[in-house]
Amino acid sequence: MGEEIRKEESFEEQPQGKKQSGLKDPEFRGKLYKIAFVLLILGLAIFTVFRLWDDSHFVDTFYEIDDNRIDGPIRIVQLSDLHLKEFGQHNSELVNEIIRLKPDLIAMTGDMVDMDETDYSVVIELCRQLVEVAPVYFCYGNHEKEVIRVNQTSTVNVDLEKLGVHVLHNRFETINVKGNLIDIGGLSANPGTFDADYTQSFWNKYIKKENYKLLLVHYPQFFYPEGELYGSNIDMALCGHLHGGVVVIPGKGGLYHPTAGYFPKLADGATLVKNTWVVVSRGLGGSTRVNNPPELVIVDIY
Repeated sequence: MGEEIRKEESFEEQPQGKKQSGLKDPEFRGKLYKIAFVLLILGLAIFTVFRLWDDSHFVDTFYEIDDNRIDGPIRIVQLSDLHLKEFGQHNSELVNEIIRLKPDLIAMTGDMVDMDETDYSVVIELCRQLVEVAPVYFCYGNHEKEVIRVNQTSTVNVDLEKLGVHVLHNRFETINVKGNLIDIGGLSANPGTFDADYTQSFWNKYIKKENYKLLLVHYPQFFYPEGELYGSNIDMALCGHLHGGVVVIPGKGGLYHPTAGYFPKLADGATLVKNTWVVVSRGLGGSTRVNNPPELVIVDIY
């Protein structure tokens, strides 16, 4: 009996092998993978909800700008980067909101069409309704220029003009808005091509005008310190293109745009750059958005 008891005790004291812990433990790794998978699915779900929510509605963004050159108020509604998107049938939601806002003029700052689509009836139908609300002024974005360049038979510019839209393709008009003379121009150049002859012939005349200068120009990069319009005597520029930086990080702003890199400057908002108020729309359509809903911009000049 003594021997048996000793053997039993000896057996209990035998080493059982070292228990694995942390990432070396298969059971622990399995749990970790499951947690990671759940977090991934949750993240994708949140991303999808944000995307669907941001894409499904637009918000109004108001800017009030006090300018002693204007005997106001003058209200401008800006649409940019629609990319053929519709809010309601025939963009009824967009049109009804613009009617409610009672603008003195409507500015479209490019990329209303999409270079991958030949059917631009969405924009034609939208403009058909908006010219009944207020005068509509339109400048080209890179997508309009690409559609016209690639599709030589495209008549988007002609069709817009037939509706009464003022297409400002490197040209300007002098208009009277509530007794204020305004030189409203549209610049179609890309950054880096400002010195082209067709641009200079327009610009040399426009820049010498002495009325209030309102410029529609798709690219806000023109007003970067290295840009061709930095420090120019433009009173106000309405821009788009950067889509607000696509993904907006709270406290940091827009994350990225292919033509402006990470955390691009002037991705949205109203900023006084030297002597020029640069108003940048986040746009209404286009690429995936996160925390960055489509935007209708309203500028009140006093």
